[in-house]
Amino acid sequence: MEGGLPGIVRNDERLVVCTLNPDGTRDFLFDGFSQVPEMSLSSNLEDVRFSAYGVAVRSWDEQIGGAMFRDADDPALESDHSTSLEVRFNPGGRPNAIPAMAEPSRNSSGRPYPTFIDPLAANSADSGRFWTLASAVKYICYHHNSDEEFVLNPTETELDTLLDRWSARSEASIDPQNPESYSTNPVELADFIATGTAWPDALASILEPEGFGMAFRLETSSSSRPITRLEIFRRSGPPHPGVKDLLLQPRGAVLDPGRTNLAEAELARDVSEVANEFVVDLAPTRYEASFVLCPAFSIDPSDCDSIEALSAFALTHPDFPENRNKYRLFVFDETGDGHWDWESSTISTTSTSMESLYEGGERVSHLRRRRPPIAELFSRDADGRAMTAALSISTDYLGDQPGIWDGTGNWQRIGGGFDLLDDRLGIWINVPHPNGWNIQTGASSGIAFPSGVVGVVEELAKPGGRRFALRLTCVIEGDFAAEARAVRRGSSSTNFSITRRIDGRRRYRRHIITSASEFNDASEPLVARDDTAKALREAENERRERESGKVAGRVTIPRFTRAYRIGDRIRGVRGRGLSLRTNAGAPIDEGEVLPAVIGLRWAFDGERSTTLLLSDDRGADS
Repeated sequence: MEGGLPGIVRNDERLVVCTLNPDGTRDFLFDGFSQVPEMSLSSNLEDVRFSAYGVAVRSWDEQIGGAMFRDADDPALESDHSTSLEVRFNPGGRPNAIPAMAEPSRNSSGRPYPTFIDPLAANSADSGRFWTLASAVKYICYHHNSDEEFVLNPTETELDTLLDRWSARSEASIDPQNPESYSTNPVELADFIATGTAWPDALASILEPEGFGMAFRLETSSSSRPITRLEIFRRSGPPHPGVKDLLLQPRGAVLDPGRTNLAEAELARDVSEVANEFVVDLAPTRYEASFVLCPAFSIDPSDCDSIEALSAFALTHPDFPENRNKYRLFVFDETGDGHWDWESSTISTTSTSMESLYEGGERVSHLRRRRPPIAELFSRDADGRAMTAALSISTDYLGDQPGIWDGTGNWQRIGGGFDLLDDRLGIWINVPHPNGWNIQTGASSGIAFPSGVVGVVEELAKPGGRRFALRLTCVIEGDFAAEARAVRRGSSSTNFSITRRIDGRRRYRRHIITSASEFNDASEPLVARDDTAKALREAENERRERESGKVAGRVTIPRFTRAYRIGDRIRGVRGRGLSLRTNAGAPIDEGEVLPAVIGLRWAFDGERSTTLLLSDDRGADS
């Protein structure tokens, strides 16, 4: 709708509403853009209306695209490039932020922020680090809101001070005024993809699971201009910003405007969506171990007389389909598909057990399924980098074949000439001829194959040949996951356990280096990674948000006031002893969970009034 009438507000026009104080200063009530003009006509009325949104709405005009990446050859040097790669923090639980001591990137305002680095090159402390909540917030704010045209970012000091996890030092509760009562630790960010979202949405997605909220605050600058500032705060637990009361004198008291500001109220406690027990599902536990493989083909001495039939030419020749895997395919045979039994000299279809891997209280797996090897190990080399799957050969190993490595035998490392199978646990020899397998190891004395060449056919099939064993060290996936369960508490509003599950398989993992791994020198399994505590914290946060329902509604104050702001929490009605806390009975160090002001409405038509829209801010968009 367009018109030439004076005073008509058009779409996208910027509007500012303010009050003038007696001293001549201004307090701004609104700064934003008009939207959705409406018009209605009747026989006795011409009415034009419009809606308007604060200037922060411009933050949703553009979505996050590609990430800012740094060259991996020298991450300490500021060499950042704009790319089309995903903005993905800690992908699969791998660090991909530049090192802490590296020179940060800086935006046009001079604000420093970390950038991304190839996760495959960030395996050691001097090459990369995990994104924390604070560093990720800096990247999102300082890179994607770098010009601060409409919204001012928090400072680095504010983010570093606020975005830590608080833990009580003893059984006593946390006292925000006493730093000795608590310790702080960085919040390591879970796997999160920000590409395709507006930066405020990305920010809210990483803040809310950790118990933080955000609000856009309209303030007055030193030059008496309206400014909108992004504020990040803790949603529950210490410290409490802006906890306030409503005032209502006892019934029958003489009205005192200084002690009463509540004219009307409509509040309700909604328990329809209560859930008081949460389970976060982790990915199935993965295990690093060494597996002794066995031929997945029949061994016949006559094969030595037709060695050429096993050449690379024969692999694709239609007359020799049966030779495809002979003297090339070696498996653990976890599902009994068939392996060579040395005792009976026949093919056995008995599956090979993995139960001995599940040690140290691990739940035993009875599921017989194929488990393709995962090449990246949990063990690390001297430089702190993740090692890759290793294959070795031995002629004096006497343990079970196939089977879990029992720690015996003298082994020679194989440097190449094989592929890991993608459909089961094993390897396939990929050289032109299996009887001339170049295992790419240097010539040396004291090893079984000092020339670095293995005649697989002659060693296994020829009478008098040396029966050898292959040991594959890799990672496999188990069948069970550690459980992160936050059980129902007595502070819940219902006696029944109402359970909800959260899929955390992409973000939370547990990795074990078993005692059967050749790289584990200890006699016990080693825990390389365990995200159970992180997953439990998320479950506890979700429980705290959902176990008591929400208080929501509105209250009206019969005058104009700026005493209440968006994000302020309302503790209760002073003078009537009415508490609005929704987590009564919860541990003290969790703090009070109170309804928050999520909207303000001022009326200047007729009698002036201020209406506060309230909702339990655990479930509200702050």
